[in-house]
Order: sequence, then C-alpha cells, then structure tokens
Amino acid sequence: MWLSVLSLACAPISGEGGKETGDTGDTGKVDAWPCADDEGEVTGVVTVDGELPRAAYVEAYVDRESVARVDVSSADGSYAMCLAEGTYTFAAFSAGCDDSSWADVVAREVVTVDLEIDSDCDTIDKPNLYLYPSQPTRTTVRVEVDPRQRIFASEPPYERGWRGVAMPDGRFVTHKGPAPFLFYEATLLPRQVTSFQRHEGWCLDAEPLEAVYGMAAILERYGFNAAEVDDFVEGWRFDLPRAGAYTVYPQLDVDDVAGLRIDPPLPVERLWLLVADSGVCDSALPEPAVFEFDRSGPHAVEWGVALVDVIK
Repeated sequence: MWLSVLSLACAPISGEGGKETGDTGDTGKVDAWPCADDEGEVTGVVTVDGELPRAAYVEAYVDRESVARVDVSSADGSYAMCLAEGTYTFAAFSAGCDDSSWADVVAREVVTVDLEIDSDCDTIDKPNLYLYPSQPTRTTVRVEVDPRQRIFASEPPYERGWRGVAMPDGRFVTHKGPAPFLFYEATLLPRQVTSFQRHEGWCLDAEPLEAVYGMAAILERYGFNAAEVDDFVEGWRFDLPRAGAYTVYPQLDVDDVAGLRIDPPLPVERLWLLVADSGVCDSALPEPAVFEFDRSGPHAVEWGVALVDVIK
C-alpha cells in the first residue's frame, strides 16, 4: 500500500544498482562517492517473507510517478540507486507483491531503505466469469494482466487461457468436464489499488454473514441472476474477514487491472466490489447510481471482490 509522501519537483535522475559505496561514517558521507555531486545514494536490502528474493526490483516515485528502477541482487537482496535531492516513495516488487516506504534524499549522503515484501499481498479475490452464448460455442478466454501480476488460483486450471465450449446456460466445458463458471484470482499492483474509486459506495454495519447478504443484494441490483448471486454467497459466507463496518465501493471499469479477451467476442459487464474496513459508517458517503446490466442476447458477466483495506 502507498504511504503518504511530501510533494516536490525534482530533476531528471538515473538509477544504478550493486555499487560499493565505501565507509559512510556517522554522518552518511562517503570517501569514494559513487553518484553525481548533486545526488544522494539510496541503498537497502529487500526480502520476501524474511527470505532473499529470487527476482525483485525497486522503483522510486515522486507523486506516484516512477522516476527510477533498479534490480535487486539475488545473491544478497541488496540494491542501490542515485537520486537528486528530494522526497521519494520507494517500492519493492516481487511476483506481483510489494512493500513501500519513503525517505528524504540529500546530496552526497547515503540513506538506507530496507523493504520487506509480504507474499500475502493485495489481490482480486474470486472473480466468477459467466459466459452466455446463444448456442454451444468453442471459446477461448484470456485474462490479460500486467507482467508483474500473477494468476495464482483458477478453476478450471488456467493455462495461458481457458479453452472449451461455452454453453448457453453459463457452463464452460473443458476436456476435464463442465464448470459452472470460470474462476480466477490475481495479484494487484500498487498503482492498480490506488486507481479504484472510493468516492461512492455503501456502508454495511453488520456481522460478516449479514454483510455478505448485503453485498449479494447489491449484485441483484446490477442484474446478476439468482444462481450467480447464490454463488457469491456460497463463495464468501465463511471467508469474509470481520470488520468494524464494511464500506463497499463498486468498480465497473476494471479492464486496466485485468482485461478479458473472449474469442469469439461476447459483450461483458463486470462488477468488482472493493471492500474496506471503515471502522464506522460514514453517513456522508454518496450512494452510487445503479444501472442494471443489459443482459439481452449473448453476453458475459463477472463479479469479484478486493479486500484491500480489510485486515486479513
């Protein structure tokens, strides 16, 4: 998740990794300075669940815009980069998960920013995709994600896509048999998490199971049918973490987070629910205007949940 940083303008910079910086002493000054005279050096160690990462990199951001990137050494988890004076957010990435922190960079001084990645990272949980062609149709479906994301769960197994026969009743038949829907879960990048809208939503001040039924009622308002809503309840009735109050923000435009390519094409309507632990309900939160999906003719629909701000 992003941490707050001070905003500032900075000069163009460049990043370098794996340099020997020499003895910093107590002041952070070095004898053999590896950067330009008007730059500071940022060094640190990146770990994943306390272990050295197999593959990771660090990016420096100003106002959420990436201004430098370096690879992390797989030998010792170290990295180093040279930056102009300023305040930066530093984020480490490995297999879609991340950790971030911030620091001030001062010319000819070394600042240490160690980053610890928790592989239990932000995810989109349990999207269920239902295809409804007009007749049995051989179909290929692909989930298009950023190379830094990963699809870590799926049913039927996702092997660079799903290939099978889409049935008019929503089933998807592969060589392993029929599935009632296409299911997957994927990691989320920090920029994707911050792109979700949090301006309109609903607050559910309820026990977890009651909140699940409250979200199921939201799905009904968008036009999900009884079977799809039942799948939602079955999928979440035991898995929704307890919260002080659940604020639910609907996300209708999620193609930039996880695009869908259906061949032959079907029009698809998607609803992801960003669920946050708000502690108490905010009476000033505007409710969204809900427009029921157009489900006439061949089409596809999908629901999913992102528990980004709920304590897991």
